[in-house]
Amino acid sequence: MTYLYLIKRGPKPPHHRAPFRPVILCDRKRVAEWEAGWSGDQAWVWERPSSRDNGCGWLLVRWSGLDIDYGGLVKTMKLPDGSHAGFWRDYVSGKTGVKDLLPGAAWWSDKIMPEWLSRRGVIYPPDDFSQQRILDRIADDCVMGFGREIPAQWPRPTQPKRSPSAPDSRSM
Repeated sequence: MTYLYLIKRGPKPPHHRAPFRPVILCDRKRVAEWEAGWSGDQAWVWERPSSRDNGCGWLLVRWSGLDIDYGGLVKTMKLPDGSHAGFWRDYVSGKTGVKDLLPGAAWWSDKIMPEWLSRRGVIYPPDDFSQQRILDRIADDCVMGFGREIPAQWPRPTQPKRSPSAPDSRSM
């Protein structure tokens, strides 16, 4: 069985200058673990079977940087910030949860995004930096930053706007 992983990253570090995606979805556990970072990054991670939008819910497996081990039985428990561990179901009305993180979340995979995620507002990252980072992380071949070919289903990358006062390097 394959799984989807939803990562709500912790606060953006002050030294971070690249496009920052606060919420991403991926379909590989090693990518999810890498993107969630170490405990000090304070990321949250949920997982669920990727087969379809069947309402089975998202299981919280990392809370604010700390991994949750449910043992052999998943029980709901109250966490120190007042939220609850266990399954988060999208159809529960009146509660905020994973469903509120999906609009604007970035699909962090080279595979075609499931249609039900697209209907819920998940997007393919539009910028070149994020697209290349996804491809580099998925390839895991220690050859980063060489401009890999982007999949056909992704949007063409956006180019940074030049300011009118910036000198044109071609005229120098």
